[in-house]
Amino acid sequence: MDGTAAGLAGRVTGWMAENREALDGLMTQEGSRAVHEEFIVAEGGVLPTREDRIERARRASTRAWLRHFGHGLAASWEGADPELGDRIETWMTVHGERREALQLDEEVAFEKLGRSGDPERDQRAVELAAQRRYFAEAVASTAEGLGIDPPELSRRVGSWCRENLARLKDLQVEALAAAPGVSDGDTQEMALLWERSPEAARAVEAAMVWANLRFLAEALEHALPRPE
Repeated sequence: MDGTAAGLAGRVTGWMAENREALDGLMTQEGSRAVHEEFIVAEGGVLPTREDRIERARRASTRAWLRHFGHGLAASWEGADPELGDRIETWMTVHGERREALQLDEEVAFEKLGRSGDPERDQRAVELAAQRRYFAEAVASTAEGLGIDPPELSRRVGSWCRENLARLKDLQVEALAAAPGVSDGDTQEMALLWERSPEAARAVEAAMVWANLRFLAEALEHALPRPE
């Protein structure tokens, strides 16, 4: 595979935007999966709380976006195997323990950076940071001829992201400005927003995930090996 990553971020995010219908299909699949998970939990005698449902919906949305990203990467990365997206999906399905380990790692890093005062927003930031690194490990584990160990690519992505948080902030502001029906006040306390307006909360959540995917694309562009 050609290790050149220059321009990769723009190509991947462009592909994702142009193929939004494919994302809608993935959202439907992951939504059905979330309902099935809830049904299994309820059969065990544990009724899900409202917070449980929100968290399950968030995880489903993130899974769908990452699957979409994987197929965008396969379509946009010169020399990539067309099956790369499917292999990334399979890897992430099997190696959930790596996501959990990376989340613990990111929680430690986040504590050093300082919290925002909104516990729910801080927790989501940690989750998304872990997902970025998790996806990087999936890429390094499934892309042929990449020449880098999965944990090393994960560390590179994590380090670049922590060094460029101002860029993430810019992407978030841009995404929120384009989100339908979202005002400046909606971006403050996420827990209150879910209570007051679930529709606005979902729009904010989608905007934040999209900003993080663009951020991940830029991180990969900088972290992937370059040809000698």
